[in-house]
Amino acid sequence: MDKLQLTADLGFTHGKYHVGLSLVEFEEENVTIIYSPALDLSGYGYSQEEAKQSFSEALNEFFRYTNNKNTLDKVLKDLGWAIRGTKKKPKFNPPKDSDLVALNPLYNDIVNTKSYKVSREDVEFAY
Repeated sequence: MDKLQLTADLGFTHGKYHVGLSLVEFEEENVTIIYSPALDLSGYGYSQEEAKQSFSEALNEFFRYTNNKNTLDKVLKDLGWAIRGTKKKPKFNPPKDSDLVALNPLYNDIVNTKSYKVSREDVEFAY
């Protein structure tokens, strides 16, 4: 899989955070889908480039929306993330892929019924 080089840099003044995400790429009915099981978020397109762009837009919108609503911590916790550190310097740890396969029916279906590729990507976002 080509390096996806995804960035969700929202530019808020509180600082920027980095997290490693596993991204799953697969095809369904001639559409390329890039899916993040840790965020339960996907992007799609008729090419990998279109899917990357779609996923980047969805990722930016996810962080923009949860930041504006002040719900990022809650949403991430609901998705199984561990959040440590302080409010000013939190450390975000996504759930393990093995846990996600067991807990996430969509990811379980992808792993068990589709041909897919997984890459580990560092994503930067502002909080």
